Amino acid sequence: MQPVELASPLVRLDQPVLADAHLMYEYCQDPLFERFLTVPWPYNASDAETFITRYIPGAWKSDDEYTWALREPSSPELLGIISLRVSTSSIGFWLGAPHRGRGYIPEAQRLVADWAFGAGIVDAIFWECLTGNVASARVARKAGFTYTGEGPSSAPYRDGSHPLSWQGWLHATDDRSPKDGWPPEVLAR
Repeated sequence: MQPVELASPLVRLDQPVLADAHLMYEYCQDPLFERFLTVPWPYNASDAETFITRYIPGAWKSDDEYTWALREPSSPELLGIISLRVSTSSIGFWLGAPHRGRGYIPEAQRLVADWAFGAGIVDAIFWECLTGNVASARVARKAGFTYTGEGPSSAPYRDGSHPLSWQGWLHATDDRSPKDGWPPEVLAR
């Protein structure tokens, strides 16, 4: 598939470009990324460049994974990344620390889900995060995912293990309102 651009008044999703590598590298130095994400650690500038120039184009071409850069509609600045892995119907995302708390990720999830459901790519999307990643869980809940429990992560962690993760699903027929049944720390404010 050829990359597609998705947009709303809040966020624009387009292709990461080599000029984004520096910010990607900077954002990926966040200690939360080491704790909760499966990105290589330590994350090097060459990791960002390889991800942008090799992995993303190849994954789009093979229809394995669709990855977008998150940006404000009128700015070229990279805010974060969101991906839909087709083989597992799973969504993944991260946002640079300076941009958190503005609603970008729930909106990006909505755009990706609407596109994927509308194009018939998937009829449900799987989400997971390592247990304790409250911010990711709150975003998934806000986007309408239904919490389905805790289990071994489907994606291997850097050491090859499958640590416990919170998991949920969003179906094409779901109303996208926040659901009950999430862990108490996700619901607490």
